[in-house]
Amino acid sequence: MVLKQMHLISHGTMSSFMHNRYPAKRWCGMILALCLALAFTGSTAWAKLSSSESSQKLYAQAQKEYQNLLYSKTKNQYRHNWEHAIARFQAVLKQFPKTRESYKAVFTLGRLYQKLGTISGRNGDIDKALAYFHRLEKEFPPDQLTDDALYFAGQMYLGRKSFSKARAAFQNILTRHPKGDFVPKAKQQLQNPALKVQARSPASSPLILRDLTFTSGPRETRVVLKAEGTVKYSQKSLQNPDRVYFDFKNARWGEHIPATIPVNDGRVLQLRMTQAKGVPSRLVLDLDGTAELEVAVRKSNNRLIIVIPHHNKKFVAIKTKSNVPKKRRVIRAAKSAVSNKIKANAKIPVVVLDAGHGGKDLGAQGASGLSEKVLNLQISKRVKKILEQRYHFKVIMTRKKDTFIDLKDRGKIANQNNADLFVSIHANAAQRKSAKGIETYYLGSGSTEQARETAERENGDLVHSVSDNAVQEILASLISTTKINDSSRLAASVQSRLHKTMSKKFSGIHNLGVKEGPFFVLHDTNMPSILVEVGFVTNQKEGRQLKNSNYQKWLAESIARGIHDYLKEKAPAI
Repeated sequence: MVLKQMHLISHGTMSSFMHNRYPAKRWCGMILALCLALAFTGSTAWAKLSSSESSQKLYAQAQKEYQNLLYSKTKNQYRHNWEHAIARFQAVLKQFPKTRESYKAVFTLGRLYQKLGTISGRNGDIDKALAYFHRLEKEFPPDQLTDDALYFAGQMYLGRKSFSKARAAFQNILTRHPKGDFVPKAKQQLQNPALKVQARSPASSPLILRDLTFTSGPRETRVVLKAEGTVKYSQKSLQNPDRVYFDFKNARWGEHIPATIPVNDGRVLQLRMTQAKGVPSRLVLDLDGTAELEVAVRKSNNRLIIVIPHHNKKFVAIKTKSNVPKKRRVIRAAKSAVSNKIKANAKIPVVVLDAGHGGKDLGAQGASGLSEKVLNLQISKRVKKILEQRYHFKVIMTRKKDTFIDLKDRGKIANQNNADLFVSIHANAAQRKSAKGIETYYLGSGSTEQARETAERENGDLVHSVSDNAVQEILASLISTTKINDSSRLAASVQSRLHKTMSKKFSGIHNLGVKEGPFFVLHDTNMPSILVEVGFVTNQKEGRQLKNSNYQKWLAESIARGIHDYLKEKAPAI
């Protein structure tokens, strides 16, 4: 069980004991000694596998890097530190494949990505963790860490509600590794009712609304909704503005269905799809109020067909004669129908950029005469241009010129436009002239004094108009929501791009990381929202850089790429 003991030490179960009883250098030496001893112990025959001194040395260095990461609260907050530790173990795997060290490296890589996925919330990290754990089972002889890998894989599948895969992982421990020390835990997990094999009633889970298309003609707009079974719905109409909506009590939207689909054919303005926990899924048809409200609905083969007559209103159909042979016209018509369907199911991301301050609100003032309100607008315009021209996103700015907009109204602009993201761009300031660096915030209580000071400065007079109790009530209602989790991931994506790109292009870039703070401009938005502090105008060097056009260009480039990275990861894979 020497290998198992080593694993426990590696993952922190004896860290407090070692820290209290031995100096850091001494217990690190003991861990290294245990690593070296592993070459001569274990229940599996590794006689044909290389266990050279070089592989042991490289693995020991990687293990030391892992220890430093696990026990440093500063280091483990930043993704690049995790990626550096991962690279160390990948080097062991590449240089010394099919050795005991590579066996342990594969397991540790799985654990690294598992821990990173827990922190980052990224599905990609969990996918990589699972890949390494399965690789351990498939490519290496069974040993004392194999059942551990299967157990951790089962836990991750359980977290994803992939019950069949979780059950298979736990069952493999019992059948293939009956003497493993995770057998009792696997048996306990298999008692989970969700993992028991049983026939499920079709009504026990909601149907999937898997397809939504529309067609427009001179007489009507037709919306066709397809489901996996018979959908139960209720229909209601509202006026001022005119709209009709359908609530589906036994169905939910498929992941690829967008939140809005623009129509704008003179009768229907757009289709809106909403889905929230505890309430029915809803389809809303926003109508042009110039025509009499009339909607016809019918069912056919698990399809819901909604017809809205035009009554000779705005829609104009242009008829043209064609000399193309009939067969070719049919092919073209089919291609056109497919194209329209793709467009209907496509969703162009909507990003609201908020250039901080403006008008009478000057923001921070730099020693070199740099005004934050001007800088924020300059960078925001650059970000807008990149997002629109390169990534083809729809971008809305809370202000396009030097005007004052109240903090409480900025989030409303994003909500009214059904935005996917809200990004507020600011520059920092501090009484300490040496303060410098780039940081990104998402909504939270503020874990540091510096974060609270920054929020108080950005909040301005508004912070005095809201009581402490109200602030805490707002935060308490939001901290546990998906919005906060997504906001933290968006902040991490943008901050990572800022640090990597700016460090390559300029010297002395200081990474202040991702933080939470009580920023009022973020609290009223319905979507992931962050506030970026691009640097300190009160720092002499950073202030000069922030005035530089080339520096602003790369700041905008980094922010735009970070936004794109986040949306790319969130987008459904079709």
